[in-house]
Amino acid sequence: MAASVREEPKAEAEASTLLPKYRQRTGSESPRDTCTKWFMLAILSVLSAINQAICYSYAPIDNIVETRWQERIHSEHLITIYFISYIPCSFIGSWIMDKFGLRFGILLGGLLQAGGAGLRYFACSFDSTQEPYVTVLGQLLASFAMPFMVNSPAVLSSNWFPSSMRATSTSVAINANAMGTAIVYLIAPFVVLSSGEVPFYNFCIAVLAGKDDYDWSQWANAFSHTGFWHTAVAFSIAECVLNAMCALLTKFLSVTNFSTTQIGVFGAVFIISSLVGSQIISREVDKMRSHKAALQLCLLLVALGIALFRLVPKVEIHFTLLSLLFLGFVLGPVQPIALELGVECAFPTSAATVAALQQLCGNFLSALAVPALSTLLRTHLSATGAETSYIFYSPEWILVLMTTTTFIIICCFDGEHKRYAHESKIIPPEDVNQAQT
Repeated sequence: MAASVREEPKAEAEASTLLPKYRQRTGSESPRDTCTKWFMLAILSVLSAINQAICYSYAPIDNIVETRWQERIHSEHLITIYFISYIPCSFIGSWIMDKFGLRFGILLGGLLQAGGAGLRYFACSFDSTQEPYVTVLGQLLASFAMPFMVNSPAVLSSNWFPSSMRATSTSVAINANAMGTAIVYLIAPFVVLSSGEVPFYNFCIAVLAGKDDYDWSQWANAFSHTGFWHTAVAFSIAECVLNAMCALLTKFLSVTNFSTTQIGVFGAVFIISSLVGSQIISREVDKMRSHKAALQLCLLLVALGIALFRLVPKVEIHFTLLSLLFLGFVLGPVQPIALELGVECAFPTSAATVAALQQLCGNFLSALAVPALSTLLRTHLSATGAETSYIFYSPEWILVLMTTTTFIIICCFDGEHKRYAHESKIIPPEDVNQAQT
């Protein structure tokens, strides 16, 4: 045992090669240090929200923009661009942040999304046959910024916040990303009332957006850690449900006479409720360190929430709104908790790599599921004009089955909190490295 203690500094130095620069925290922090780290978190949160706002900016007004584009492209196709482009870009984004630092990656991401939003506004100067394709290019450019925004929260929390605040700080940045969706759902229906107002809307979005070697082996090694793939599945299903609800909410409610304004309010309320739920539950997870139990409870309630949304008659406005509130409240905490648990059990794999891998899985699943569910919904509604009662033809019931399966997977999670154990000096770093082999 004494030998392990004496060798700890050397092993710790070896483990640090897999990690971003780790800030040693002292027992006391000055008020200035406390304000600085929350200010940095706020900057990242704003940039992340803008990135998501660009992604979903056309979802609340899909009928208007699709008419303007003469049905050459659908709004969900623009959203899917984000999911698909993330797959190759996640590797590059994670490499850039691990090699050049968090600040460089976030600044580069901000530049990319500002350029993409500007190109979308510039597309409005083309005729109706060319505008959709230039818009796609702008959306593609902005999507390149996604890895820098969604991979950063865990890195910032790991480097700037103590372990007792990481689930909370991670949830703030992750759910700020979802806040961007709430903003466009709340604003777009009031700003864009006809296709002639789309250029001004694009302009507003554009203004708003206004020397160690990298260890690639950690990408493959992450899945060798016990329990990591369970967290990736949980993160992915939460990402898929959130994206499906945001992208298809207009179509889910199109069987009734909901106005565009009402749908926009419903979408914003859904996202805001997810932020509230995430903060409340993440604080409790920080106190109790009960990541697995929290994931189990939230996933079970998410399945229940989707089922309630499916079963509630859409003509009942208040019950429909309450079902969305409940679903958002229990869905919001899943991603930040799954991310923190993934970082814990995959230690010493860097937080940026863990975030990239989980987001990669989530976007890959969304890239497959959202267009498929959209096609299923479009085909059914156009054929009958009413919702189907068959479980395999209903997007909501399919999501319930996927979520229930994920709940069962999390029940089998048996990973360890390796990062917490290392930082608490419960086990030496060399044992952490041996645990992954």
